[in-house]
Amino acid sequence: MEDPVNAELKRLAHGVLFPALGRPKVPNWVPSRIEAGLGGFVIFGKDVVDGPQFEQLAAELHGLRDHVLLSVDEEGGDVSRLADLGGFSMPGNRALGELDDVQLTRQAAYQIGLSLVAAGIDWDLAPAVDTAVNPLSPNGIRCFGADRAMVSRHTAAWVEGLQAAGVSACAKHYPGHGLSGTDAHLATPLVDVSREELLANYLDPFRAAIGAGVDSIMVSHDLVPQVDDVPATISKVLLTDILRGELGYDGVVITDALEMYGIADVAPLPEAAVRAIEAGADALCLGSWAFLDDVDVAAGALVEAVENGRLPLERLESANKRLARLGTRTRADLSERDNGLGERLADQVIVTHGDPRVRSDAVLIIRLEPTHSPAAGSSGWGVEQLLRDAGKVVESIGLSGQTYNGPGMARAGVGEFRSEYGADSQVVLMVRGAHRFAWQEKLIAELHGQHPDMIVVDMGVPGVDYSGFAGWIQTFGSARVCSEAAVRRLLVS
Repeated sequence: MEDPVNAELKRLAHGVLFPALGRPKVPNWVPSRIEAGLGGFVIFGKDVVDGPQFEQLAAELHGLRDHVLLSVDEEGGDVSRLADLGGFSMPGNRALGELDDVQLTRQAAYQIGLSLVAAGIDWDLAPAVDTAVNPLSPNGIRCFGADRAMVSRHTAAWVEGLQAAGVSACAKHYPGHGLSGTDAHLATPLVDVSREELLANYLDPFRAAIGAGVDSIMVSHDLVPQVDDVPATISKVLLTDILRGELGYDGVVITDALEMYGIADVAPLPEAAVRAIEAGADALCLGSWAFLDDVDVAAGALVEAVENGRLPLERLESANKRLARLGTRTRADLSERDNGLGERLADQVIVTHGDPRVRSDAVLIIRLEPTHSPAAGSSGWGVEQLLRDAGKVVESIGLSGQTYNGPGMARAGVGEFRSEYGADSQVVLMVRGAHRFAWQEKLIAELHGQHPDMIVVDMGVPGVDYSGFAGWIQTFGSARVCSEAAVRRLLVS
């Protein structure tokens, strides 16, 4: 029979771990790890088929033990898992920031929360409260904007709205990587500010989240070299001294995924797990490709660290106590769901310039693909299928930094298309944040010189002036409702 003390240590070590599932049903390894004390799971897009499937999956997981926490990245906009459940779509933070109405932001988050309640989710790893001061930030579309005071106002409203629905919110990505142009999935973001600057104003959105009673905060893998020489994920200065001490936060702190290169390049999983808990984190997000082996490795490392005296047992005990508070909010009445709010907000935020109407029966889409962010879970975006559903003949050319080898491909595509369907057949250029990519800006300039009658549908962060084209639509995000709003402008008679 196992020593009760050792069994309790293993339970505490498992309790701070949040791996992925990896499939739309309960994997065989899960029940035994839940019995061992596993804290819960982060649900990713590959776990979702449709609403009924996911509701059954959530019910089965919750049925394995009291207080199994199910979390998800549901920000609305470009990072949405709810969109795969069908029937629900909401513009993201950038669109809400453009509207700049905190009541609308609160309503949007409340509706997201109600949909999560219906799906069986306890904990939403949102909102992103980074301030997009760097125009090259890969996360700019996920931010409310570049004004820190405005971001702070909307942060508080979003947190209040979501938690009023009965789902725990998570302000991310502490200390805020909007200053960096690096995606933490790929490398360690650099945030070169002093401790004084952090406390003076850089952390204001997190102060706003704390003031709104946010249940959790996600720490990112930002390196703040003027404050510490290790990423925030494993920095006691940033987590314990500043977040706990200076900001007075006593809620749950969860790491961003430990499989991301931003931390994996610094410390492998077992070391990162121990150092994050040492630094003051309470929960470890292991990542979208972290399953059985990673759970066992991380739990084993935490147990060993306690047994050899490196990690105080009290650190695991306090982390588990904080996590026990999540998933305990009173759920709001689902009769208040309003699945039409997303469509209304998308129509309200959209901006049109010139004449963006498609008058021809055939349409060529030239899609300029940005670097795909793993956070989005899927690269699907745009208007092609919606135009086909409306009866248009649609052809498409997709170009990325890997496939683009000069303007000839796009020019030839336009020439062949118009030879087939007529010189006045419409060409639509679809872009997202083209200002971040030199090859896209060059191609756009050359296409404008040859085909100024094109229509541009910009679904990203504003950064390029397309007013020289015949028409230009700005959606401020690529949520399904944003695509639908764009198509309504394209097809207006």
